[in-house]
Parts: sequence; structure tokens; C-alpha cells
Amino acid sequence: MMADGIKLSELALKLGGSLEGSGEKVVDGLAALHEAGGRDVSFLADERYADGLAQTQAGAVVVARGFTGTSEAALVLVDNVEGALDVLLDLFAPASESVPTGIAASAVVSATAQLGEGVAIGPNVVIGEDARIGGGTVVQAGCVIGRGVTIGDQCLLSPNVVVYAHCAVGNRVIIHANTTIGADGFGYRWVGDHHEKIRHVGTVLIEDDVEIGANACIDRAKVGKTVIGRGTKVDNLVQVAHNVHVGEDCILVAQVGIAGSSELGRGVMLGGQCGVSDHVCIGEGAMAGAQCGVHSSLEAGAKVIGTPHRPYRTHLRELKMIQRLPELAQEVKALRKLVNDRGNATNDS
Repeated sequence: MMADGIKLSELALKLGGSLEGSGEKVVDGLAALHEAGGRDVSFLADERYADGLAQTQAGAVVVARGFTGTSEAALVLVDNVEGALDVLLDLFAPASESVPTGIAASAVVSATAQLGEGVAIGPNVVIGEDARIGGGTVVQAGCVIGRGVTIGDQCLLSPNVVVYAHCAVGNRVIIHANTTIGADGFGYRWVGDHHEKIRHVGTVLIEDDVEIGANACIDRAKVGKTVIGRGTKVDNLVQVAHNVHVGEDCILVAQVGIAGSSELGRGVMLGGQCGVSDHVCIGEGAMAGAQCGVHSSLEAGAKVIGTPHRPYRTHLRELKMIQRLPELAQEVKALRKLVNDRGNATNDS
């Protein structure tokens, strides 16, 4: 919330847009179309949802140039609505919760740990021996940083993140609450009459500019490294198993699970609840849809869906055929009756 608000004429200027409506009107908040009030600015990023514009009570709505709909709200026309939204968030969204620079009194920091300039260590944080944390990094309440961990500059670890011993986190990495980096991989062998644990002595490497959602788990390698490549974005509740190598700029949506020793190329996108079998290679730029089961390797640029995975268009054709099954069953029933009737007629003659 902006205390004094901003005139729409000024807002349009900040957004690099043009205004349709009164430039003297003042807005002081940002809200979705269906929630906005008269002093809020809202936005329409996708014209499929243009019906909401007719009902909105927003004081102004940001839309793309060339938009032909009508609204009682003032319109701010911009070249790029998503880009304008970034500016709106900076203007109106409340500041993120911060941790004061320095070390909270209740934090436990090993005497051999090295902390860079301007770090912020929150309450009840534990930092182990020989850990190194780069300048400007924020470690919020309850985090545990293990022995020998390295964390780069300008990172943010939200409450209760755990980074196990000897794992490495790059620069400008964001890790959300309750995520665990470096737990043992799920590895056992059957010995006689019981499961025997296989030791995992490798590490995890999180490269620069990665973001990892809440309650995600990135397991340490059996030997070597589990890697999350530069710029990759990992959603909540994702599981990455031991020795997986995720390439740069990948997208892993909520509840994705990747089994051990699989490899994802640059720019791979996995939809929600997608599962990837072990030792699978997914080529650069490949996409797997929600709830897809990827059981074998994919070529670069492949687009698959379903379980087991199939090409996207093949799957759509199969779905259309499945939808026709009741109709086809009736046709088969009618044809069978016709054949039987003709057979009976022939026998009678």
C-alpha cells in the first residue's frame, strides 16, 4: 500500500503507457480484477479473462495496447502487461520480511564458520564448523547449515531450511521454507532377509540464480554430486533424487519426482506431478505435461504427456478415441445385430 497514493497520470508515465480515463484519479493499492476496489489498480494479462473487466470495481486496469474491450475503469495501455506488473509490484506490494543484518542472539555459529559482510542470521539458526556464507546473504529463523557447507553471495534461505554437510549453494539463490538440501539418497540393497542401507557420501551443488520452493528435497549423491543447474526454478514439494543432474534454466513444477541418476538438459520443463524414472536422459528443451510418467529417454525438444509417456498429439488423438468409445460400442452392437439377423435370414431360406 502506498500511503499517499499515486495519480493515474503519474502511474501511466511510470509504466510507459497511455491513459484512457481521468489522470487525476488516485490509486494506492494493487489487486486482482475480482477483488479490486475503487482505489486499486488491477491488470489483465490474458484476454481470455476479459469478462472480469466488466465486473471489476478497480479504479484502473492495466491492459495491452490494442485491447478492444470496454470497462468503466480507467485503462492504462502498455506494451507488455507482465513487465508493467513488475513495476506495479515494486510500487504497491508490501516489502518482504527481512532479518536485521548481524547475528541474532539465539543463533549458534561455529567459531570456524566464515560469514561475509552484511549477512543476516536469524533467531535459532545453527551454522556448523567450517561453513562459509557469502556477503549479503539472509538466513532466516531456524535454518541449519551443516559442517563445510558453502553458500554464496546475496542468497535468501527462508525459515527452517536445512543444508546438510558439505553441500554447496551458489550466488543469488532463493530457498523457501522447510526445504532440505543434501539428505541421503533413497538407496538400499536386499541382504538375506532385510534391507541394508547404502551409504551416500557425495554432495549437492546448487548453481547460481536457482530458486527452490517450499518443502522440496534435493538428495545428496551416492558419490559425486547431485546438481541443480544455473537459473533453474523448482516449485514446492519437488523431489530430486541422488546423482540427478538438472541442467540450466529448467522448470520443475509442484510434486515433480525425479529418480536417481537421471539427467535433464537445458530448458527442460516438467509439469505438476510428473515422474521421471531412474537413469533417464531428457534432451534440451523437452517438455512433459502434468502427471506424465517418463520411463525412457526423450530427444531434445520432445513434447510428451500421459503414463507411460507418449507424444502430445498422439495422446490427444487417443483421448478423442476414448471419448468416442460409448458411441463406437453402440455401432458395434448394431453391426453385430445386423450380421446375426442376416445370418438367421440365410439359414431360414
